[in-house]
This record gives sequence, C-alpha cells and structure tokens, in this order.
Amino acid sequence: MSKNCNEWFVPSLTALAIAVALPSVAQEKNDEELEHIEVNPLQSYRSTATKSSLRPVDSPVSVSVIDQELLQLRQADSVSKALRYVSGVTTESRPTITIFDQFNIRGFDTYQTFYDGLPLLTNNSWNLYPQVDAFATESVEILKGPASSLYGLVPPGGMVNQVAKFPKDEDETLLRAAVGSDSLFELGLDTTGALSEDARYRVVALGRTRDGYQDTTETERYTFAPSVTVDVSDATELTLSVFFQDDPEMVPSTSLPGLGTLYEAPYGKLDVSTYAGDENWNSFSRDVLMVGYKVNHEINDDWSILQKFRYTDANALQRNTYHNIAPIDDVLLARSAYLTDEKINGITVDTQVAGQVQTGSIQHNLLFGVDYQTSDSQVKYRDTLTTDTPLLDLSDINNDLFDVDSLPLDFYQADHQIDIEQIGLYVQDEVQIDKVTLLFNGRYDQFESTDDVDNVYDGFAYGSTDEIDQNEFSGRVAAMYTFDSGWRVYANYSESFEPVVGVDSQTDEAFKPTTADQVEVGTKYQSANGATTFSSAYFVLTKQNVVVNSPDYLQKTQTGEVESKGLELELDTRLTQSLSLQANATFLDMEVTKDELDSDVVGKTPVWVADKTASLWASYFLDDAIEGLMVGAGIRYVGETQADKYNSDVVPSYTLVDAVVTYDMPEYDLRLTGSVSNLTDKEYIGACYDTNNCWYGAQRRFELGIEKRF
Repeated sequence: MSKNCNEWFVPSLTALAIAVALPSVAQEKNDEELEHIEVNPLQSYRSTATKSSLRPVDSPVSVSVIDQELLQLRQADSVSKALRYVSGVTTESRPTITIFDQFNIRGFDTYQTFYDGLPLLTNNSWNLYPQVDAFATESVEILKGPASSLYGLVPPGGMVNQVAKFPKDEDETLLRAAVGSDSLFELGLDTTGALSEDARYRVVALGRTRDGYQDTTETERYTFAPSVTVDVSDATELTLSVFFQDDPEMVPSTSLPGLGTLYEAPYGKLDVSTYAGDENWNSFSRDVLMVGYKVNHEINDDWSILQKFRYTDANALQRNTYHNIAPIDDVLLARSAYLTDEKINGITVDTQVAGQVQTGSIQHNLLFGVDYQTSDSQVKYRDTLTTDTPLLDLSDINNDLFDVDSLPLDFYQADHQIDIEQIGLYVQDEVQIDKVTLLFNGRYDQFESTDDVDNVYDGFAYGSTDEIDQNEFSGRVAAMYTFDSGWRVYANYSESFEPVVGVDSQTDEAFKPTTADQVEVGTKYQSANGATTFSSAYFVLTKQNVVVNSPDYLQKTQTGEVESKGLELELDTRLTQSLSLQANATFLDMEVTKDELDSDVVGKTPVWVADKTASLWASYFLDDAIEGLMVGAGIRYVGETQADKYNSDVVPSYTLVDAVVTYDMPEYDLRLTGSVSNLTDKEYIGACYDTNNCWYGAQRRFELGIEKRF
C-alpha cells in the first residue's frame, strides 16, 4: 500500500487543469440522458446531498446515483450488492451473510442506511438493522464524506439513502418472476396508477426464497409496500405509505477460523461452502413494519414546507455461534452458542421549510429544518460461553450436533432496555452567483440514551446503567464553479459526529462524541447531451476522539485518531448508440495516527479496508443483429485488506466477473433476463476481522427472469 497519496494526486491535478482548459469533445446526440430525474409538481426531487432540488452533478460534494434498472440487471437485491460498482465503497466483506448490509465508505464502516431521507431505526448496538429490499427502491444515492450537518448521527465516511418508489399518474404494472441457482424462486409485483383525478397509488410486493452460500443456510423474504398520494389542494400533496417485510429465514454472521481459510490446515483448506454453525440452532428471523406519511405544501411560488414521518415496529430473533480461540490441535473448534431476541419501536420525523430569496443577481435557496427521533428497544442476550457446547471437527464437518434443549443458555444472561432520543436543528444556504454555487450548512444535535442492563453470570446476578447525554455542532462549507465546457470544479469542508458511551479510565469523565472532519477537492463533467458524466475527488478525512483500549482491555481513553485520504474516479459514458461504459477506481490510504494505549497499531491500516478498488461495466445493444438484445459484463477488483489490526498479514486481493443479458419483446411487453455473478466461480476470502475470524467470498450465482408489463 502506498503511504504517499501525493504521488498520484499531483499528476491528477495536472490532468484536471488540462481537461478544464480544453473545449468539450462533441458528443453524439442521445435522447436518453444518463442522469434522469423524474419530478412531480409538488413531490419534487430532493437530493440526498443537499435536501434540495440541486442535481447531483451540480452539487459541490461527492455523490453517486444507481437507478432501479441497474439494480435489477446486476442481481442487486440488497444495498450491499448495489454498491459493487461504486467508487469509494468496499462492500460485501462478509457476503455470505444477509441479516444486514455492511459496507465501508472511504474506509469507515457502517451498517445503517436511510430510506427516503429518514434513518432506518436501530439502537446502533446489536443486530436488528431493518432492510428495505432493492425491488422496493426507486434508486440508491451514496453521499460520500461527513453528512452530519444535514443528518445528525452518521459515520464519517458517508451515507446511503434508498429513494422510495412513489405513486405515478400513469397506469403501469410490472410482474416479475425469477429462478436460479441455490434454489432461487422469486415473484415480484410493482403496480401504480390513478385512483381518481386527485389520487394515485402504488403497490410493491415481493416473495423470494433461496439457499444460502453456506451449507444448511437459507433465506426467505416477503415484502409488501402500498402507498397512496392525494392532492389535498392545488398547493398540498399528501403521501401515505406502509412498508412491511417479513424475513423468516436469514443468514447470520458465523465466521470460520483463519486456519483452513487464510492458511493451510493439517486437513488442507475448508470448502467455500463450509458452515461453522449448526442446522438445529443457527438461524435469524426478522419482521419490520413501517407506517408513515409525507406532506408537501407550497406556501407560495417561493416557499414550501415538507414533513416526513415514520413509525417503526421491528423484531428479530437470532440464534448463532461464535469462537474466540484458535482450533484445538488445529482441528477442533470450540464454539459458544448465543441468542439475541430484539425489539424496537419508535418514530422519526423531519420537517423542512425551503424557499428562495433573490438579492440582485444573487439567488439564495434557503433550508430550515428540524428532525427528531425517539425509540425504545429491548434486547435479551443468552450465551453458553462454550459451556456444554459441542466442538466442531473441522476435518470432518458435521452441522447436526446440537441438542438445543440441553444448551445452557442461562449461563450468561443480559437483558437490556435501551431508550434513545435525538433532536437536530439545521439550516442551509445554497447560493447561486452566476456560475458559482456556494453551500453553507450548520446543524446542532442533542442526543440522549439510556441502557439499563440486568445480568446473570453462572447464577450470580448484577446490573448496570450506561447513559449518554451529548450535544454537538456539525458544519459544511462548499463551493463549485461551472465552466461553459460542462466541467465543474469544487471544494468542500464537512464534519460529522457519533455519540459514544462509557467513561474514560484515565480521567473518570464521560466520553465526548467522536468527531470527524474532511477536506475535499474534485471535478465533475457532464456533456451537453448528458451522454457522458465524469467525476473525481481527492479527500483527507480525519476521525478524532476515538475510544482506544489497552491490549488487555483494562484501560480505555478517548485520544485515538484515524486518517483516511484517497482519490476516487467515476466515468459513465455512452460511446455509441449501442455501447455504454461505467468505470470507477479508488486509491485509499488509511491508517491509525494516534493510539496512546496500544502503540503497535499506530501507522497500521484498519481491517476491512481495501487499499485499491476498481471496476468496469459495459452494456452493448445488438439491435442491428437481434433487435431488443442487450449483453452486459462487468469486472471488479478489490485490493488487499488487512488480516488483523496489527497488520500481521494480508487478505489477498481478488477480481470477479459478472454478466447479464436481456431480450426485449415490445410487441408482447415482455423482457427476458439472465445474469451471473462471479462468472468464473472464483474462490476467495472476503475479509478477516483477525486471523481467527474470516469469511469466504460469494460463490457463483445465476438467475433467469421474465418481466411482463401491462
């Protein structure tokens, strides 16, 4: 890994200066623009980056957008899969699990996503992370870099927002069926249209079953998402929505030891489908109900008010195993069986007042907002701590060893009552001065939480209470200049924060929020006909006030620091009427810069962070040969990651190939689809948390689908 980003940053600036100075290359006219935003009169598009109608290409920040068609073509039934071809993102470090979407943006991990601009409620501590299936999503928007100035509690690398499908005036119905490897069977329905002159509806429904990548595992999902939009008046639009998703079977995270995956064992290497769990025990089920509304009122031609509200009620039951020591005699894996029974309910609401003010030649697009969330959750945790838990012989895998009734799950117990409340006030001024766009954000957050715990260890009862009462201000300043050639240059400074629970063992003071700040410069380009877009970004992102521990975990203090700097490149172009390309590359240099309790990690790269990633996707329409036929293929490279926090070894890089084919028959309103991920069935390790906990990568999968439109 290169530790000097300037080696490739300086040539990039030189190329940038030349590109901006040159006139844009003439592009063949194309009616189908690559960046298309559909706008309703009142339910207008609001970008994830700015909560305004400013298009992503015109925003002085780094943002990527993936539309529904690409999600479907690339087998993206989850956010993690959708992010495979996005710069700055390392996804599917643990691709064999399905209970949450795990990815890192600019080197920082996150499990939480946003749905239609509101966070999917979670207590940020356990395993109940609601997921919205990609079939119920209109598009996925990825904002890179700190986003707390608009969204409050957000990891420093950025955020992912799934834009909800909304009702349309035109009658449209899509019926989809798919079959494939690992016993895939899927049915999907997406129908929308007018109920009356002033009302329209949309119903999205999905059912999917499939075996997991690992032996004895499987997934099962049922989604139902109806919504109705009513024009209350010429100035007011109200959308009511329900989202219900039942996941009776999901795959929890069950790791394998490094011996047998990363390293040769006496018995060789474990098969890629090896499962360290037990079919009588390991499972995960979840149900999520979300009920909400969105109301948009135009006060006058210049001012409007938008409010989004959502109530969430979710439950999850996990039964899983883990190991924390190396295999005994290199063969026998000592496991603990544990259970988490989790519930959460709460509300989140965001109210925005937006307006325009013209002062001479300067236009101010103002935004004033307040968002609020409150939730309470209960978590029951049970753990055998290896007591009377069958060992697993790695040389002769047997996933049918557990007698569930005999597991001493009461050996360790923890019952949590977690209450969270957050309120944030924010303001934004989006200033347009001729070809210059300026962006100013400021937000103040108050976050409070209480975690009351009742514990039992081997018959001994005790308890504790952890409290957080933290306030934080986050800001963002950004600027962009647009050239006549279609090029744009921009720079920004942004901040983020995350609440932290606990007390400093050195000062006996409660921890402060962990904060981060970023400096970023970049370019964007869009051709006159929209057929080509390009973006580049160089950033330096620093996370401070990180809680660090001594190697024996007896001491902890809040003086850690991590720095991430890198270069991201994205290109989307239609070379001819038949051929389009999407390419991206990321060069990331990330390291721990401060840790006074464990100096051995200073200068080291955190786990799950790839030093380089790149991908190329091509779509070719063979209308001249066979009308309606399209073939596509992609290749994605993920560089080395570290095997543990001390960087004692690396997880090798890997390159995967994906392919799709579609055949449209307009006369029947039919589309046939076929897709394959990991075409060559490459065996690889997705990531390791340490040299005793690793996860294999995703094996080859294919699916065949048929879509009928009415």
